[in-house]
Amino acid sequence: MRLRPLLSVSAHPLIGAASAALLLSACGGTPAVVKDAAPSIRETIKKEQPAAQKLHIQRSDPVAPDPDKAIANYKKLLELAPDDATRAEAMRRMADLQVQTDDLKGGGDDSAAQLAKSMGTYEQLLKERPGDPNNDRVLYQLARAQQNSGDTDGAIKTLAKLNSEFPQSKLGGDAHFRRAELLFVRERFTEAEGEYRIVMDLREATPFYEPAQYKYGWSLYRQAKYDAAIGNFFEVLDRELPPGELKDSEAAVSAAKKGKSDLVKDSLRVVSLSLAAQGGGVAANEYFQKHGDARFFPLVYDALGKLLLERERYTDAAEAFAAFTQRYPTHALAPVFQSQVITAYEQGGFRDLVIREKERYATVYDPQAAYWSGRPATEAVLTELRKHMEDLARHYHALAQSDKAKRQGDFLVAAKWYQRILEVFPTDPKAPEINMLFADALLDGGKTQQAAEQYARTAYDYKPHPKTADAALASFQAYEKHAKEVPAAQRPAALRLAVDSGVKLADRFEYHPEKLKVLTQAAEDLYELKALDEAIGVAQRVLTNKPSATSDLQRIAYSVIGDSQFAQKRYPEAEAAFASELKLTAANAPQRREVSDQLAASIYKQGEEARAAGNLRGAVGHFLRLGEVVPDAGIRPNAEYDAASSLVDMEDWPTAAKTLENFRTRFPSNNLVPDVDKKLAMSYQKDNKPAQAAGAYARIAQRQTESPQVRQEAAWLTATLYDEAKLPAQSGPAYQSYVGAFPRPLDRSMQARNRLVEIARDGRNSEQELFWLREIVNADAAAGGERTDATRALAAKSSLEIGRLSAAQAKTLRITLPIEKSLPAKQKAVEAAIQSFNRAGTYGFADVTTAATYELGVLQQDFAKSLSDSERPRNLSGLELEQYNLLLEEQAFPFEEKAIEAHESNLRRIPQGIYDEWVAKSYKALAQIAPGKYAKREQGEEIYETLR
Repeated sequence: MRLRPLLSVSAHPLIGAASAALLLSACGGTPAVVKDAAPSIRETIKKEQPAAQKLHIQRSDPVAPDPDKAIANYKKLLELAPDDATRAEAMRRMADLQVQTDDLKGGGDDSAAQLAKSMGTYEQLLKERPGDPNNDRVLYQLARAQQNSGDTDGAIKTLAKLNSEFPQSKLGGDAHFRRAELLFVRERFTEAEGEYRIVMDLREATPFYEPAQYKYGWSLYRQAKYDAAIGNFFEVLDRELPPGELKDSEAAVSAAKKGKSDLVKDSLRVVSLSLAAQGGGVAANEYFQKHGDARFFPLVYDALGKLLLERERYTDAAEAFAAFTQRYPTHALAPVFQSQVITAYEQGGFRDLVIREKERYATVYDPQAAYWSGRPATEAVLTELRKHMEDLARHYHALAQSDKAKRQGDFLVAAKWYQRILEVFPTDPKAPEINMLFADALLDGGKTQQAAEQYARTAYDYKPHPKTADAALASFQAYEKHAKEVPAAQRPAALRLAVDSGVKLADRFEYHPEKLKVLTQAAEDLYELKALDEAIGVAQRVLTNKPSATSDLQRIAYSVIGDSQFAQKRYPEAEAAFASELKLTAANAPQRREVSDQLAASIYKQGEEARAAGNLRGAVGHFLRLGEVVPDAGIRPNAEYDAASSLVDMEDWPTAAKTLENFRTRFPSNNLVPDVDKKLAMSYQKDNKPAQAAGAYARIAQRQTESPQVRQEAAWLTATLYDEAKLPAQSGPAYQSYVGAFPRPLDRSMQARNRLVEIARDGRNSEQELFWLREIVNADAAAGGERTDATRALAAKSSLEIGRLSAAQAKTLRITLPIEKSLPAKQKAVEAAIQSFNRAGTYGFADVTTAATYELGVLQQDFAKSLSDSERPRNLSGLELEQYNLLLEEQAFPFEEKAIEAHESNLRRIPQGIYDEWVAKSYKALAQIAPGKYAKREQGEEIYETLR
């Protein structure tokens, strides 16, 4: 059995449901409206009853309807040759029954044949009875048969003909709706739109108004007539939804008219699709701005956002929900929609956007925000607010902790949210925990004193909780940190806060595990505050505590006592305290050196006093003696350095140098070594030992911890002192190192390059000489605004020298046979020299320009001579040799002319007041090249006039 496709134009169930009337009319037998339009056979027969001999009537009992038997009876009736009207009606009914039978069977092997018979019958009737008023019924049934046979386009045309020829037919509404459905199937949405509109205009006169309106909206949507489609579906929603303003989508849909909830859902869906196609939330706002708010507008935004979520368009969904809050910022549902914005971004995995929207929620719907206009915040919003505030606080806290240096500001953002939680929810069960986090964020955010206060609040203002003791300690530590951060003038007050916090901890938490450490630090703070007796008292509290303090804390307490005594210049008492401290320090303890240094400080002070009294020799003795008494004292390097410094002040250069060298040997990694090298370099320099001084400056120049300026000056002194010591093997690399490391300032680096040229020249290293000459030219060219006359002059001379070297190389190259192999090398060398001479002349220095011009003339003359003196082929006859010589003379002549032109250009400078040895040499050269013109002195004035 075949399953004939009907008018299912969409996978959505409601589109199929809307077509139910059409499907029933297509499949459930002859439509009632068709039956009602046809006269009964009985009535037809009564008009003209056939003779008894032609139609014998035998009464029988009623039987159940049987279409096949009915068709057979109509065939027998037609065999009786009834009148025309009866014949036509019988034919119509037989064709109707054939279509009905095909429908009931769902098609079959003979379906096409049966439908073809029916269609043939309908077409025959239309042809034979063109004016029959019942042809609307025939056309309707013909379209139905065409539809069932798969000829959708034929059915569309037939229904159009019915509507055109029988505009008042009772079948009109059904026909227009059927044709609209077929057009929709064919995706001829513009035509379908018109047909649905006609059905809708019939209003109550047709049972198809509601499905037509629904499919009319779909036709508009499929044509991208989105606003019109939205307006159509808004009419549906307004009719089917319960009255009044609607806020809850689920409740509104559930309360829709009986059996219409799916229609409502689908109408909202098509509206959402239309808005999504136009831009989503922005489009919704623009639509309501233009057309006014529908009473159910919250449902529209909700459906739009959920549709986009369903399609995993998370950003678009969030923007759709956000559009509601933008257009209706004070609406009671604004917080709900803002929550949906957050949910959309959460589902999409957009963490940064989630944070942004949570922050918006927490700001806009804060109990003090303008949104509430003095009204109390609802419990639902407060619940969300509490969650979002903590999420924001913890987010920014974690973000800041990921990179404390770069994101310190985020600690304060976190602190702001922690603080707001405590303000809005003061009785929150997690208040102590939040308060602790608040203090942590303030501390890391640089608000140290505020952090200390909040730690104190956490420790002392709540009932005992797990963080009480930790908060008390954190408060003391934060006050300590605060004391280190404040300006010097405020430090005493800050230290007093720390001391009070520490003593409060010790008094309140007798068995706090950090109590003695806190007291020890407090004693040190009191020492710094110069409250020396109070410091000794707190330190004694550490020493007398039961149970006893650790030996390390006792050692520190003794240290505070010793320092307090030392501060009062009672060095013997201080020494006694330091001795006790040393006894408590293990031999391998890292602190032992510190204790030794404190003990050594007593001796060191003697050296200082001697130095202050002007007894430099006595000071040197004390400083050096310290190393003998306390060999491993940390202050020993300082003492020996001070001894050397005193020797420098005494200008005892040999002894100072020896002491400084001993220091370098004994303390090679000490941080005073850089200064020792500087003093050592100066001592050697003052003692007229340039090579040793250069070695010291070389170490300074290589030390990366020195400032760039110090390293640069040291590098320069290294090179110049090696130069002064006449050690080119050392000065050359030193100059090279200087140029590589310190190309600026330009003047000095140019001097270094020039010196490298001289060193290479002295060493007959032409390759290096040429390299550094080029370096001078390139450095000047790249200097930009740093160029000076001096650098340009040096670059000009360097270009001249490069030309001379290239010319010298060219001069060594002979032109030999085969000439095509030797000539290119000669030409290349000549061109390189010409380029350098020309560049030298561009700098604008007369002496360089005249020299370069002269050298250029010599170069051209040499090249001409090289051509003339080039090797001759050996197999030439006398005539051929003569012709070859003439040819060479012709080739050399232009270069001789260029040589003359170069020298003459030098002579043209004489009227400008420029006359030097190179102008004179050019004149002499011209006298040799062109003696007829230049050899006679008395012709000089004439020549000058000629050259002007």
